[in-house]
Amino acid sequence: MSNFVTIQAIKKVSELDIFCLLVFKTIYETGYANLAAKELGVSAPKVSRCLTLLRKTFDDELFYRRQQGLKPTPLAEQLYQPICQLSDTIEQIETVAQQTNRNPAKPLLNVAVSSNIISSLAMSLSSSNFFNHFGPLRLHVWQSDTEEKIHNGEIDFGIGFDDQGQHSLNLTPIVKIDSLHVVAKSEHPIWLCPDPLTLEDIAEFDYMYLKCHGFNHRIDPLELYCQEKGHYLASIDHVCDLDDWYWHLMTMGSVSLATKPEGVIANNIPQISAKPLPMSEFTKLRKVMSLPIYSFFERDNPYRRYSEESKQIIITLIKNLFVTVW
Repeated sequence: MSNFVTIQAIKKVSELDIFCLLVFKTIYETGYANLAAKELGVSAPKVSRCLTLLRKTFDDELFYRRQQGLKPTPLAEQLYQPICQLSDTIEQIETVAQQTNRNPAKPLLNVAVSSNIISSLAMSLSSSNFFNHFGPLRLHVWQSDTEEKIHNGEIDFGIGFDDQGQHSLNLTPIVKIDSLHVVAKSEHPIWLCPDPLTLEDIAEFDYMYLKCHGFNHRIDPLELYCQEKGHYLASIDHVCDLDDWYWHLMTMGSVSLATKPEGVIANNIPQISAKPLPMSEFTKLRKVMSLPIYSFFERDNPYRRYSEESKQIIITLIKNLFVTVW
């Protein structure tokens, strides 16, 4: 046993996960934490956390910051070869495991989806033969930390809005919101308003919207429209969960706007009605707020657990949601 590691350090090293050691090896070889993050396919904050843990474990700075990058300390120089050997051993174990597993199960993919199309996408997937060929998907509602989770591999890919992109993920544009539906209880007085229904009509009632990250998490288009036009908005509330959105409609007597796919679903729910917002009114909203594009968020190809074929099928399903009337 090398004399540069104390007994206390040995106990701490046993608590380190393998990824931290890979971070050490990659920083040593690249000389930069950001390059290590890119090579490992994780976020820079995750690499920083690993480096902090490594420094605490070995009670050593390990890398000094210099103009040419991060320079290893004498202890880091001694640690490099043993860590490389461990990394090679782990790679060999992984290779053997892959070779012996001749009938691997199809991986469960974790997918984040914007809440304003998650129900319609789930229904579209269930009515297709996607699962028979590509395995199961577990859908998660898109949250503020979803991009980092995709970057770290906790989420395989996401369907979100194109104005996000804080973690240098790969984006493939899918479809832009080109229409909205007005949604309320079937007996709501808004349905007594003469056609065509206007934004001003909607503003006369208690308005509620589903807050979606990347779309209306700062301000809703109708709220912005009323502010700019100086029109009084009776009241405004928001929810962050799709179930809460339905409950609010049913119990609070509110009116809401929904994307076409979710509007079509809502119209099939007892006690709720949905009608397309006239295009003239939709254009008014689009003039005050540029509506975002749904995009496919993913990591670089080496870190993907799904095929290009499965990706394209999902993209096609999402496009069809905006052109198909069920």
